[in-house]
Amino acid sequence: MKNILLIILVLFSFAKLNSQTIKVGAKHFNEGYILSEILSQLLERNGYEVERKFNLGGTLICYEALINGDIDLYPEYTGTISEAILKMKDKVDYNQLKIALNKDELDISGEYGFNNTYAFAVKNKTAESLSLNNISDLKKHPELKIGLSYEFLEREDGWKNLSKVYGLNQKPFGLEHGLAYKALDDGQIMLTDVYSTDGEIPRYDLKILNDDKNFSQNILQ
Repeated sequence: MKNILLIILVLFSFAKLNSQTIKVGAKHFNEGYILSEILSQLLERNGYEVERKFNLGGTLICYEALINGDIDLYPEYTGTISEAILKMKDKVDYNQLKIALNKDELDISGEYGFNNTYAFAVKNKTAESLSLNNISDLKKHPELKIGLSYEFLEREDGWKNLSKVYGLNQKPFGLEHGLAYKALDDGQIMLTDVYSTDGEIPRYDLKILNDDKNFSQNILQ
C-alpha cells in the first residue's frame, strides 16, 4: 500500500554508548525482534555486555524508553521517525533526520538498505469473494469489518488521510498489531494493516491490496 515505513536504521543515544553494557530495545513485532537480536549479537561479538529489552510496545513507547535512558538503541524506520516521532509534515532525507535528532542528543546509523512498507491485507478467500484487488475496491463494501493498529489509526500518513483520499466510510477499531493476524484468521476482522515484510502474510494466506491512487507517493510530496 504505502511507503510509510522506509529504510530501517538504528536510533540511539550517543551519550550512552560509552558504557560496556548496552541496553538494546525492540518493538513488539517479529522484524523488530530479529533486527534487535542481530544488533545484540553484533555488539557482543565486539566485546560489549548486552541487556535485551524486547517487546516494549509501539513506536512512542520505544522512543520514550530511549529518551529516558531505559534503552540505548533500537531499530527504527525513517518514515516512522519523521512522521510519528518528529511530526514532520514534509518529506525529509536522511541528513535532515540526523540533524533534527542530534538536537535531542540522539543519532542514527547508516541505512540497513531494505524497504518495509505498510500495506492493507485481507484473506485471499475474502479478496476472491468480494473482488478486492485495490484499496479503492473497499469503497464498495462499507460493511467491511476493519481492525487497524493503534499507531496506523493516528498517523498523518495513516487511516485519517488515506480514508479521505479513497473516500472510505468504514469505522475501523484499534487493536495491537500482534493480534491482527489471528483476528483475520478467526474471522473477527476482514482487513488490517500489515508490514510488507511480515512472514505472516504467506502463513495466513493473505492478499495485499494495491495502492491504486498512489497515496504513498503523494502524501509527503
